[in-house]
Amino acid sequence: MILAQRFNILDLREYQDIVRQLIEVVNQGTFLLVHASCPLRDMLKTPLPGDTMFHNFQCFACGRAFQLLSDTYHGGVSWTIGDLPKPIGDFPEPN
Repeated sequence: MILAQRFNILDLREYQDIVRQLIEVVNQGTFLLVHASCPLRDMLKTPLPGDTMFHNFQCFACGRAFQLLSDTYHGGVSWTIGDLPKPIGDFPEPN
């Protein structure tokens, strides 16, 4: 799946294809939409709902965070992947 890697999106058609994939993985319960500046489906409308939009996701399987960031004012869109969450045993003991 293309969502497993970091990449920049080059055009509106490619962007909307990614949004459709994200809607599907959220509906399947693979990803959780954690926080967003607007509903994900609004990203399929023309015109887009703003100059800068973001959608933050978390994978139920691995716990990793993902972000779709859209800057339509400057013309940039990116899909980024966060680090894997650390197991609780990796954190220092509280004092």
